[in-house]
Amino acid sequence: MALSIVILVIAAVLLLIYSLRSRFGLPLFLMNAGISITSVAVLFQTSSTSMYATPQYFPLRSLDQDIFQLICRIRPSLAQAQTLRNIGTLIFFFGIVLMLMLIVRNIKHIRSTRVWKVLCGTLIFLFLAAYLIFFSPASAFRLYMRYYALDAASRASFVRLVSLAGSLFKGLVLLFVLSPALLLTFQYVRKNVTCFGDTFFLLLGITSLYGLVFFIVFYTKPLTLSSQAVFLSAFWFFANGTWLPGWITSFFLLFSLLTLTLIVLSANRIFSGDLVLLSRKRAMKNSIEDLNRNLKDVFHSEKNLMFSILILANEARDAYGTPKGLEKLDRLNEIAKDRMEMITSSLNRIRELHLHAVPTDIRTIVNQALDTLALPEDIRCETHFCGDPVHCMVDEYHTRNALKNIFVNAVDALQLSGRENKTISVTVDASRAWVCLSIRDNGPGIPRQELRRVMMPFVSTKSKTSNWGIGLPYAFRVINSQLGQMRIRSSDQEGRSYTQVDILLPRERIDS
Repeated sequence: MALSIVILVIAAVLLLIYSLRSRFGLPLFLMNAGISITSVAVLFQTSSTSMYATPQYFPLRSLDQDIFQLICRIRPSLAQAQTLRNIGTLIFFFGIVLMLMLIVRNIKHIRSTRVWKVLCGTLIFLFLAAYLIFFSPASAFRLYMRYYALDAASRASFVRLVSLAGSLFKGLVLLFVLSPALLLTFQYVRKNVTCFGDTFFLLLGITSLYGLVFFIVFYTKPLTLSSQAVFLSAFWFFANGTWLPGWITSFFLLFSLLTLTLIVLSANRIFSGDLVLLSRKRAMKNSIEDLNRNLKDVFHSEKNLMFSILILANEARDAYGTPKGLEKLDRLNEIAKDRMEMITSSLNRIRELHLHAVPTDIRTIVNQALDTLALPEDIRCETHFCGDPVHCMVDEYHTRNALKNIFVNAVDALQLSGRENKTISVTVDASRAWVCLSIRDNGPGIPRQELRRVMMPFVSTKSKTSNWGIGLPYAFRVINSQLGQMRIRSSDQEGRSYTQVDILLPRERIDS
């Protein structure tokens, strides 16, 4: 168990680092720290009241024993050990509260009134206060004195009452530590939470693991706090003079290793929100840089060509005097000027993606992107917007162009499908933390083997002559640069084909 605490401390350090760039890092850090501190308190109690022995089959058995001896050199009293255990439990509970607050911020439709918030906060505060008071060393001493002040006939009833109170607290603890997982699952099944599937399962796995292990280890035998110990010694503790079971040590080691593994594996999902792993993200970044260099060369060559056309058009205009010819040359002159201005603007923007975020209603940007889209008559566009304004901090120009690229891809896919009922469905919803935007078409879909490659530059599932495969990489880059997330789901099964782009953008709360 001592070695497991060291592994948990390493996991806590990683969570503390992740907390600097993710909202989920801090509550998970507090939960990890709470388990670690409570475990240290258990080792203090074990060294004072029972015997600690690492099983023979345990890996690194001698190291575990050495760490145990090092921890127990402090030698606190039983009252101090119990106080430390309560502190660790309280820290764990604070992590649960923060996790619940984050989940609530990610629920799309929730009736959150001030009265409801005050009521929930008051109930949680009363539960935590009652827990700390009941399991405090002072309460144990008062219960002990009260027990021996009663007559023999009343003692049995008093013991049953205290045991019932302890069982009630254990039931409330079980419900409380599993509440984040239960709330998250309930809202996800209702499709009422703004997070992607991979983030949901990783977050559900970590929170469930912490909650279950915390309850199993510290609130079931042999480490549960026993009311019988209070009436025998005036202290809350679990020890009964026997050896600490070996399965506790093995179970806790597996838990600590699994926790560390989940934290490392989820670093690019929960804590950074990236679409791809670091290796794929690095490859995408290199591809986008190559794309920028190639496009810069193309635009530079075209700029030189337009400059030559402009010179020729001016010379022809001076030499040719018929009204019709003059009109055509004037038109050629205007086209050349407009083309040069567009290419110059593109060259300036392509060097680096400059984003100027302002508070904007995402519904307005979606409508603007749809208005600039030349939608064929046989394609129907359905919009499903939430009623309230959905403000978020985004760059209007780049976000609008990113959405337009996605819409253009949907139109191209529908045109190639040959389907009669061609439909694009756009849904805008939001929680307090995220804006959720979904764009779905009932086109032919994307084959599974191609789905992972569509975000890479120059990869296109359509004709190479009219589609260069740079629209989705640009859209991903814009969304990712604004701390958003983007996923693509698709199916090419006959009769059930579709493609859906899901986008999450962090929401800026704007007071009216």
